[in-house]
Amino acid sequence: MPVNLQHITLLRQLVEESADHRIETSNDFIFLSGEIRGRLNENLSVSTLKRLWGYVDGYASVRSSTLDILARFTGFPDWETFVSDYCEVESVQSSHRVKSETLYAENLPVGAQVEFFWNPNRRCVAAFQGDQRFVILTSENAKLKQGEVFLCDQFTLHEPLFVHIPEPNEENALFVMGKKGGLTKICIKNP
Repeated sequence: MPVNLQHITLLRQLVEESADHRIETSNDFIFLSGEIRGRLNENLSVSTLKRLWGYVDGYASVRSSTLDILARFTGFPDWETFVSDYCEVESVQSSHRVKSETLYAENLPVGAQVEFFWNPNRRCVAAFQGDQRFVILTSENAKLKQGEVFLCDQFTLHEPLFVHIPEPNEENALFVMGKKGGLTKICIKNP
């Protein structure tokens, strides 16, 4: 299969994010091959990974099965879905009017639970504590973990979610979820 360099670059970035590991050295490719085997029970050789990352020469074309495995590693069912749902490079707009469903923190009662999803295959449930403050109750395939606190004033469908994470002795850290494609679903759960 011919390679679309932009799509491959996005895939490599998402694989590194999913592995929570930068892939830069020979040992990193051994690590990644092991992670793929452990998570998916499928094999991708170290040499294939090195070619795909450009660590060694030789990836003018890539087997679709290789791309499918890497897409599954990041949470997508296959390469085609990854391209259609994540690599919308041509449709990127620099600005637009937001007309999507928005859930505002100021309208929530204390204790309300907000469940939100984003690609690929990420889900969180957070309890509202008042004054734009939420605590993560459940986290699936996301970097924010159970018990972490974040500040947020709104959740907007199909838009990225920007939150502030209070950090001791530092300014609040800005964190984004759903950078590509935004939130895919938002709902209020009964506690």
